Amino acid sequence: MRVLWAIPAMVLLVVALMSVNEGFYEQMINYDPQGDGQQWEWGYHRQVMRATSGVLVGHVLAFVTGMWLARRYPHRTALPSASGLGVVLALVAFGTARLVSGGPRLRSPGPAGVEDPRYWALILAFPLFAAAGVGLGKLIGARPVESVQAGSGEEQRRLTRKAAVVVLATLGWLVVTAAGLLEDDRLSLPAVLLWLLPPLAAATVIGMGALSLDVWDLNPAFTGDWGEAAAFALAGCLTAWAVLLNVAARSRTRSRRIDSTT
Repeated sequence: MRVLWAIPAMVLLVVALMSVNEGFYEQMINYDPQGDGQQWEWGYHRQVMRATSGVLVGHVLAFVTGMWLARRYPHRTALPSASGLGVVLALVAFGTARLVSGGPRLRSPGPAGVEDPRYWALILAFPLFAAAGVGLGKLIGARPVESVQAGSGEEQRRLTRKAAVVVLATLGWLVVTAAGLLEDDRLSLPAVLLWLLPPLAAATVIGMGALSLDVWDLNPAFTGDWGEAAAFALAGCLTAWAVLLNVAARSRTRSRRIDSTT
């Protein structure tokens, strides 16, 4: 299948973003970590960010490939193909990150209460994003489109609207991703947003997974949940979105088929 281009693209994204992830703590959170607690958090954050290099962009890639498959194959073929490819992309992303980063690094035990990030939710999100992409792709494809002459003013306006949607969606994704990655010590965002915006929940899984210690006091203490709330929100809301979009797409396709036969 031609969609297999997504696999080498996933590898390239992981490798290309590794240096960005490594420097995120110093650039965006604490440019001069002092003391044992901050030094430990810096090392642990770097380890988590290396392990998840390219993962959030990989979710977008899975979503786009789902839409790509939806526009080229029947629903019954596109949905399982996209979900399977999502699983492959998850394995490729985490496997490549582990290979490039040299595997897990030894670190000091840190304060009591330290837990591992909820990687399971980030892995599960790949096939769910792909499935949601299929549903949206089918919904868009099922919309009646008036035939317009190529190069006409109407066609140009349609392309302009599409470009504007892509730009706004990209900017929105960047904003919510940054907001999630910058969550520190304890969740400050309204929990309902995590259940409405899957990219925000995914970024918060990583942010809270590495920054759930309050290291600004003399005695660092456990304050966050290591991304647990965001992980369940990510799995729950993505499942709901995937089911909702695909059910709506099937319903729209069925109704259009009935209309065409009457």
